[in-house]
Amino acid sequence: MEVAPASVRAVIPVQSLLRAPPVSSLPPTDDEPIVNPLRSPVDFTRPRPMRVCFPVLLDGDLVMSSEHLGVSYLVSILRDLGSEVRIIEVASTPTGDVDAIEAVAAFAPDLIGLSLTTVTVSHATAFCAALRERLGPAVAFLAGGPLATFLGTKLLSNPHWGFLDALVRGEGDVPLVRYVEAFWTDRDYRRVPSLSWRNEHGQVIDNLIGSGVPELDMLPEPARDQFEMNGRKLPYLRLATSRGCSARCTFCNAPHAGNKINPGKLWRARSPECVVDEIERLYRTYQFNTFDFVDSTFEDPGGAPFAKQRIAEIAQGIIDRDLKIFYNCCMQAKNWREDDRPLLELLYRSGLEKVLIGIESGSQRGLDRWKKKSTVTDNKRAIDLLRSVGVYVAFGFIAYHPWSAFDEIRENNQFLLEYMGYNLRRYTVRLELYPGAEAVELLRQEGKLHADFDVTLNPLSYDFHDERIQTLSRCTAMLYGERYAEEAVIGEVPAVFEFETYDIVLHTYMSRLRRFFGADARGAEILDATEAKAAAVRQEMSRFNFDLISEMTDLAEAGALTDAFARSQQPAVEAFYRERLKRLRQLQLGTSMQLHRAGLPVRNIQFSQ
Repeated sequence: MEVAPASVRAVIPVQSLLRAPPVSSLPPTDDEPIVNPLRSPVDFTRPRPMRVCFPVLLDGDLVMSSEHLGVSYLVSILRDLGSEVRIIEVASTPTGDVDAIEAVAAFAPDLIGLSLTTVTVSHATAFCAALRERLGPAVAFLAGGPLATFLGTKLLSNPHWGFLDALVRGEGDVPLVRYVEAFWTDRDYRRVPSLSWRNEHGQVIDNLIGSGVPELDMLPEPARDQFEMNGRKLPYLRLATSRGCSARCTFCNAPHAGNKINPGKLWRARSPECVVDEIERLYRTYQFNTFDFVDSTFEDPGGAPFAKQRIAEIAQGIIDRDLKIFYNCCMQAKNWREDDRPLLELLYRSGLEKVLIGIESGSQRGLDRWKKKSTVTDNKRAIDLLRSVGVYVAFGFIAYHPWSAFDEIRENNQFLLEYMGYNLRRYTVRLELYPGAEAVELLRQEGKLHADFDVTLNPLSYDFHDERIQTLSRCTAMLYGERYAEEAVIGEVPAVFEFETYDIVLHTYMSRLRRFFGADARGAEILDATEAKAAAVRQEMSRFNFDLISEMTDLAEAGALTDAFARSQQPAVEAFYRERLKRLRQLQLGTSMQLHRAGLPVRNIQFSQ
C-alpha cells in the first residue's frame, strides 16, 4: 500500500500518544511504578497443572466467526500463570451440546469459565445444567460477561442457575487471577475483587468492586486457539484497541458497566505501537489479512482530537510497516465531518473497509428516546462521508420498540429507503432487552416488562403501548418464520438473512478489487460496469422492501394486519431474495472472469478469505 500523501500527514500529525497522559490513570513516577495485577505468586503447576476449560457457545455474533476475544485474553493470562487451558466450542447443532460435554469431561477441568450474553442465555442454561450433571460437584463453575455483570446475585439466586458457584461483575482479567489463586490454595474467596459467590452455607456474598488492569498494554496478546482449531479459516481475527464507551444509549448495557461496576466509567486505550505490533505478528505469522476491531467506538472518547490522533497513528503504523490488511470497526456519526475526510482517507488506505454505525432510528424522536448523541443530520452526513471514501456502512437499527408510533415508523422507513432500503432486515429489527440497560427499568416502571423477565431473560419479554404496532412487529418478524417471530431464533437461514451477509461479502470483494485494479483502465471499466449492475439490483430490492413494509404498516394502523397475511408473504419474500442473490453471485463470478481475461487475476489478491 502507498504511504499517505504529505497533505494528509500534515493535517493529521502522527505523534506518539505515549507522550500524552494516559487516559485511565495518572502517569507513574519513579517512586510509584505500576504493578501488573495479572502476576501471581501461586504455583499453578503443583502438585499438577491446574486445568481450566472455557466452553464457547456459538450463538449470536459468534455464528459468523467463532473467535471469542474476551475468552481468548483470559486463556493467555492463565497460561502465563502456568495453567493448562482449553477452549471448547459448543456448536448450535442437534449433537453440539453432547459432543462438547464429552470433550470437556475428557479434559477433566478443575474450573469451568463461562462468558454469558443475553443471546446465549437460553442455550447456556440448558448446556451448563447438563455439564454440571456430567462433571459433578467438585468442578467450579465461574461466570463473567454482560449478564453476570448486571444480574449479579440475581443470577446466583435464579432457580435455573443452581449449577453456578460464582460470577465476576465487570472486567474479568484481575478477578480471574485472584479467583484461581484462592481456588488453588485456601478457597477463601473474600479477597477476590468484583466477585459474587456462594459460601459453604449457601449464602450469596458480593465482594467489593476492584479496579481493572491499569494499562491495557499490560495484557498479553489473546490466544488464537479458535483460529487454529478452525483450520485458520475464520473470516476475520478479532482485535481490541481500547475498552469502554463514551455513549449512554438507553437500550445498551455496556456503558452502564462504567457507572455501576467500575467507578469513573473508564475508557482506556492500548498504545498505537502495541496495536500495530499485534497486527504485524498475526499478519506475518499466519499470512492473514482481515481483522475486526471490536472497540465500542474506534475514535472514542467522543472523537476528541487526541483520540483521532491515536487512530491516525495506528493507520500510519500499518502503512509504514507495509501491512496489506483490511479491517472493520465501529464509529459514532456525530464525530465525523467533512474536515475529517483526510483522516478517513488515511484510514481507508490503511485497510478500513467497513464501519458499523449505531444509527438506530431515522427519526429524531427515536434518537432522543435512546439518548443518542448523534442527530438524524449527523447520521446522514456520516453515511455519505464514509461511502464517499469507499467504506461500507453497516447499520445498527431499531425499527420497533414499545414506545413506537406510526409517524416515527414511517420516518424510519423513509430513511431506510434512502440509505439502505435493499436490506429488508433493517425494516424489521425489534428492540432486544439487555439486563442493566435503562430501557429495562423504564419498562418495569411502566408495567410493560413481563413478570418472568428476570428468570427467563427473554430479550423480547415486553409489551407495546400500541397493540397495533406490537402486531406489526410480530408480523414483519414472521416474514422469516414462526419461531423467529416468537423467539428471535432461526432454523434454516432465510434468504433475507443470507443476503444481509452476502451484501457485505460482495462489497468487500469489490472494494479489494478496486484497491488493486482500480488504477488499470480496463480494470476500472469492468468494476464500474459491475457496480452499476449491482446497484440496479439493489434498487429493485429497495422498492420491493419499501412497498411491502409500507403495506404492512398501513394495514397495522387500520387494525387489519394479521398473522395470515404475514404467512402469505413468506414465499414471495423468499423467492424474491433467492433470485436476487443468484443474480448478484453470477455478477460476481462474471467480474472475476472478465478481470482474468484482462490479465488481472483475482486469485493474487486475497490470502485470508
